[in-house]
Amino acid sequence: MYSHFDSLTWATPFGLIFLAAIVTAWWLARRNAVAIDIDGSHVDLLIPVTIIVGIAGGILLSLAMPLDRMIAGELMQTGVRVRLFGMLGTAAATMFVYSRLVKLSFRRLLDVFALPTVAGLMIHRVGCFLAGCCWGDLVADEPASGIASQVQTLPFLAGLSNGVQYPPGSLPYEQHVALGLIEPNALASLPVYPVQLYEGVLLFVLLMVLWRFPWKRFEKGLLTILVICAYALIRFFIEYFRADGSIVLGNLTVTQIQCLFLLASGVLLPRLLRRDGRPRPI
Repeated sequence: MYSHFDSLTWATPFGLIFLAAIVTAWWLARRNAVAIDIDGSHVDLLIPVTIIVGIAGGILLSLAMPLDRMIAGELMQTGVRVRLFGMLGTAAATMFVYSRLVKLSFRRLLDVFALPTVAGLMIHRVGCFLAGCCWGDLVADEPASGIASQVQTLPFLAGLSNGVQYPPGSLPYEQHVALGLIEPNALASLPVYPVQLYEGVLLFVLLMVLWRFPWKRFEKGLLTILVICAYALIRFFIEYFRADGSIVLGNLTVTQIQCLFLLASGVLLPRLLRRDGRPRPI
């Protein structure tokens, strides 16, 4: 995810869709809160606070991880990058502090926000597609050579899509120029997978599967764990179609390593939340 608020043009499609994603998440979270007798004003306060603190945390995570670079190296460091997992982790930490202050269950608050966050991210990915951020691999039958091969992880799937091309000034275009894949005066980037829409569709399926999950009757935090594990799996495989991150370990990006950590945490967390067979009062 990349910052698109560093120019004088604020009313962009990306900005409007980002706002729509926030409003959708707020509305759904408020409904969840009221359904379990939590005052909706808690959601009204948490939404802006967690977004502001979360964006700061996402930027700090990006700055703290020098290996998490865009594929073309220094030539591609043209703006502020906001790491999604850093944003969500910082937001969750803020929610924990708030829950302690107002004497609410932290795990229940996480459940209130779990699926609304997925819904907001699903809408946000449409904005990413329109803006050209979080872009996909090259759509080509022949594997690229040298460093360019890292932006074409699965060439055998070229028939899956005709791809989408982005204009000059977009991040995919700048990447292809930096890698020598197109000339600086080219009219458009090479075709890339619309991976943002792929993720959006998978998130929609996740919402349809879990929306009727009777989370209010189960242990607090269970829905959140299911959402974290499901999204970690989705994002792990989606990363193979994305071209905006460098490979740092084997054939894995930093995001994929984070996904593996989240999956392991999702498996271990239920045990850590118990003591002598009884749920911990979190």
